[in-house]
This record gives sequence, structure tokens and C-alpha cells, in this order.
Amino acid sequence: MSRRRKHTPDVPASLPLRVNDLLFITEYLSNGRNGKRAYLTVHPGIKACSAEVGAARLLSQAKVQQELATRIKYDGGVTKAFVESSLLKYQQWAEDAHDYIAGASICMDAAKLAGFLVDQHKDLNASASDLTEDQIWSELEKRLAANKVAALPLPVVVQPLSVETAASSASLSE
Repeated sequence: MSRRRKHTPDVPASLPLRVNDLLFITEYLSNGRNGKRAYLTVHPGIKACSAEVGAARLLSQAKVQQELATRIKYDGGVTKAFVESSLLKYQQWAEDAHDYIAGASICMDAAKLAGFLVDQHKDLNASASDLTEDQIWSELEKRLAANKVAALPLPVVVQPLSVETAASSASLSE
């Protein structure tokens, strides 16, 4: 006698997802889209073969596919794990090609992602359009002095000639 498979009716996509389904989707996207591993993380007490079946079942549901499509649309499917694995792969390729500059750049990007390095940007409250020309030059000189760069000469501002001035200077040259 063969074992009958229990039929689970398809749940309409209009009903909200269960908490475990949402956790599965989050884990699925964060671990490189490995359904079996995501299912085992959400349901740690089950066997690996059951996790594979459960992941396939969840991934085939319309409401789960809709939620995945929505999340991928909004975050591009880019997760920290995806970026980390990509950086490590590209770093290995750079090392294999003996491209040490690219390898160092990738290593710096990975360090920033891991939180070892932080870009420091000074945020000015006023935009450049709100500052006067003297304020802009003063700020530039402060920043150059902080970096021990020789001061720049002030620019020479040339006023455009008016039609009258151009005509009088043309008559003087004759």
C-alpha cells in the first residue's frame, strides 16, 4: 500500500504571510538565497531533507514569491552577505591576476563593510551657494593650512567690458 501524500490547499496571496514565512524570506535573502539553509535556520529541529522540501514548498507559494519580488525590487537583492562574498571573490581574482592595486582597493572596501574603517566627512550646515566669496576662500585656506598645502593666490576677477567701454578703448587705440 502506497503512502498517500497529504494535500495542502494553496493559500491565496491576499492573506498575510506568517511570521515564520517572513523569517524564512529574510534569511533566504541574507544567506545568498540558499533555501535549505534558510529553512533550517527558521526551523532548527527538522532534518536536512525535510528542510529542502519545506524550502521548495515555501518558494513555490505565490505570496512568498510576491514578497521576494517586492524585497528584491526595493533593496536590489543586495545584502551584506552578498557584498562580502562578492568582494572576497573579486579579491581572489585580483590576487590570481597579480593586480595588487585592485586587491588593495577591494581589501579596503571589505574593511569598510566590516566596520574596521569609517569614512569621515565633515558636514557643513551651509551650502556653497549660501556662502560669500570671502567665506569660501577663507574656508579653503583653512583646509589647505590643515593639510599643509601652500596658499593659493587670490583669483583676479576680470569684469566684462560694456559696449561703451569697448568703443572708447577702440577709439583710443587708433
